[in-house]
Amino acid sequence: MITKRQYSIKASSYVINLLGEELIGSDSLALFELVKNSYDADSVSVTIYLNDILSKDGEIVIEDSGNGMTPEVIEKAWLTIGTDYKRKELKISPIFHRVSMGNKGVGRLAVHRLAHKIKVETQARGDFFGSELTINWDKLINASTHLEDLGVSVEHGLTDLIKGGHGTRIILSDLKNHNWNATKVKELVGKLQGIINPFKPKDDFKIIIRSNDDKVQQWIDAVTPSSEFFSNSLYRFDFTISKSSEIDEDAANFIWKYTFNPVNIPSSSGVLPRTIERSEGLMVDGKTFSVYDETAIEKFYLKNKLLNALGSIEGCFYGFSSEGKILDLIYGAGKRELLKSYLNQNGGVKIFRDGIRVYNYGEPNDDWLGINQNRARRMGNHFSKNQIIGGISLNLDATKDSLKEKTNREGFIESDSFDLFTLIIKSVYAHFEKCAISDREKLLSFTDKTSVSKKIGFSETIQELEKKLEAKNLTKEFSTLVGRVKNDYDKMRNVMLNSGMNGLNLTIVFHEVEREMGFISHDIMKKNCDLGNIRLRIKSLMELIEKFMPLMRNSKNATVLASKFAERVARIHETRFHYHKVLFSNRFTDENSTDFQITGPAGMIMSALSNIVDNAIFWSRERRAIEGDDFKPAVMVAPDTVHFDGPAIIVADNGRGFQMEEDEMILPFRSLKQNGMGIGLYYTSLVMEIVGGKLLFPAIGSLGLPPVYNGACVALVFPNNVKS
Repeated sequence: MITKRQYSIKASSYVINLLGEELIGSDSLALFELVKNSYDADSVSVTIYLNDILSKDGEIVIEDSGNGMTPEVIEKAWLTIGTDYKRKELKISPIFHRVSMGNKGVGRLAVHRLAHKIKVETQARGDFFGSELTINWDKLINASTHLEDLGVSVEHGLTDLIKGGHGTRIILSDLKNHNWNATKVKELVGKLQGIINPFKPKDDFKIIIRSNDDKVQQWIDAVTPSSEFFSNSLYRFDFTISKSSEIDEDAANFIWKYTFNPVNIPSSSGVLPRTIERSEGLMVDGKTFSVYDETAIEKFYLKNKLLNALGSIEGCFYGFSSEGKILDLIYGAGKRELLKSYLNQNGGVKIFRDGIRVYNYGEPNDDWLGINQNRARRMGNHFSKNQIIGGISLNLDATKDSLKEKTNREGFIESDSFDLFTLIIKSVYAHFEKCAISDREKLLSFTDKTSVSKKIGFSETIQELEKKLEAKNLTKEFSTLVGRVKNDYDKMRNVMLNSGMNGLNLTIVFHEVEREMGFISHDIMKKNCDLGNIRLRIKSLMELIEKFMPLMRNSKNATVLASKFAERVARIHETRFHYHKVLFSNRFTDENSTDFQITGPAGMIMSALSNIVDNAIFWSRERRAIEGDDFKPAVMVAPDTVHFDGPAIIVADNGRGFQMEEDEMILPFRSLKQNGMGIGLYYTSLVMEIVGGKLLFPAIGSLGLPPVYNGACVALVFPNNVKS
C-alpha cells in the first residue's frame, strides 16, 4: 500500500560546530567576523582585549561603541542563524553610511571556534536600557538534538551596562587555545592589524589591541606597523583604473606612478632614484579577454564596459630586495632577519573592500596572481611573492553583487567577474614589473650579484639533465629540445667570440638559457613532475632561442641593395599590413630615392629590420585601440644618406612613440608589450654591432619625414664604406 506523508526538515544542533568551529579556518578569521560586526554597527573603533591569556582563566573581549542591539535585533538577527537581516534591513549603516560587510548570518558562530563560553552585553543607540545573554556552547548543544529546540535566556532592562550609552561587548571565556606565546600573539596582532587597509587607512574606524598582562602587552607593542616597512620600500607602483566616459567601447583610464627609491645607496653606484607617471589605457592580452569582449583581438585596451561589474579599482605594489646587503643599507644593520621574516609572512597582494580585508588573498599560502609560478616560467628578472607587498582596493557597493564572499570568508566565489578582475590585476602587475626591471638589474650589479664573465658550466648542466631524463623515462619526449639547445648554444657562443662583439652582454642571454635548463631539470626530478609545466618552460625557452636563430646560424656575408631588404620586409609583413589595415609606405620605390649597398650577414640584417617593422605595426595598431577606428595606422621604410655618418634604413610609424629611455630600450628583457619578451631591439643592436653599424633613435622631427609619421623613428645606420 502506497502512502504519502509530509515530514519537516530539521537541523541537528551539531550545525553550530559546522558553521562555527569547523567552517571558520582560523582564530584570526573568527575575530575578523566580530570586527566586521563592529564596523557594520557604525563604531569608530573596536578594542580587542587579550586578558590573562597565559592562564587557564584567560578571556578575549571584543568591545565597540557602535549602534548596539535592541531586544528585537538580538532575537531576529543575532540569535537567528543564516538570517538575511543585514542584507534586507541594514544595507547601509545610519551614521557613517557604511555598506554592510556581513550578510550571511553565520558570523556570530565564529566565536564557537575561540571559546566554550560567550557573554554578550549590548545597548542600542538611544536606548536607556541594555541587554545581556550568556551561552555555554557545549551545554547548549548537548541539551538537545535539534537546533530548533535550543534556547538562550536574555536579560533586558539593565542600566549602566555600556560606557557611553551604546555599543556591544563580547566576552569569550573558557578559551579553547591555551598555548599562547610571543610568536602566536604577535602573529594574531599582525593579522588583526591587517584587517584594515594599511595602504589607504580608514579615518573612521580603528582596531585597538590591549592586554591586562604586561608581558602580553609588550608582545603586542613589539609588532611593527606595516607603514614603517612601506616607507623605505625600493619600488612602489600606485594605480587607478576607472571609466573614462559613459561610452562602453571607449578605453578605460589607467593612471599610474612608478617610484624607485634606493635609500642610503650611494649615488656613485649609478643606482639613482627615478619616478615615472602616466595616464593611458591599460593594454591587455586580447586572446585572454576575448571571453569577456568578443571584439578583443591579440592585444587591446581594457574597455569601459568591462568595469561595469567591478567599478573603479585602486591599488599599489611595494617591491623589496631580499639581498642582505641591500636590507642592511636601507634599514640599518641588525634588522635583516626581522625584515626577511616580515616579508615571508606578509608578502603577497591583498584585497580590500571599503578598506576592510577580504581573506585569504595575500596570505603566506596564497598566490592568487601566480607571482611565483610566473616568475619560474618567464625569462628575465622578476619579483618573487615574498618580495612584493600590495593591496587592491574595491568599492563594496559596486562589487557586492558581482564579487560574493564564500561563507567561510576565505575568498570570493569563483565567477566570471572574479576571473575578469584577476586578469586585470595581472596585467597591471606585469606593467609594474616591466617598469622596475632596469632598476633591479642596476641594484644587483651594485651588489656584485651578476658577473657576466662567470662560467656556469653549461655542458655539465646538459649532461646532468640528460641523466635525469633517462632516469624518468622522458628521453624520447625531450631529447630533441636538449640536443637543439646544446647545438644552438655552441653556435651562439662561437658567433659572439668570432664577430668582434667585445663588451656586448650576450652572456645575459646565455645565463637565461642556462637558468631555464636548470628549472627544467629541477621540475623533472620532482616526485610528481608536472609535464604540462615542463612543456610551458620548454615553450618559453624555445621562444628565446627562436629570437636568436638568425644570429646563431651565423649567416654568410653578402652584398645586397638596401632596397631589396625593404622589398623583402614588405612581403614578409604583407598579410599583417592587410589584416590590421596598416598603411605601409616603401620610400625606396620613390623616383628620387637613393639606394645603397650593404655588405654583411644578410639573414641577420633581414631579421633585425623585420623586428623593427614588427614593433612599428604593433604600436601604430595600439594607438588605434585608444583613438578609435578613425585613426589610420601607418608605417614607413625609407633610405637616408644625409643625416648620419653612414647610409641608413629608416623605419617610422604613427604610434605612441617610445616609452623608455634609449639606453634602456636596447637591453634584454625590456618590453612594454603585454607578455613581450623584450628581445627585438636588443637583438637588432647586436646585429648592427656585428656589421660595424649603429642602432639609433632619432627625434621624430629631425629627418624631415611626412608629418603623419609622428610616433617612433628607428635608424639602422650602416658603415660608410658601402657603395651606392
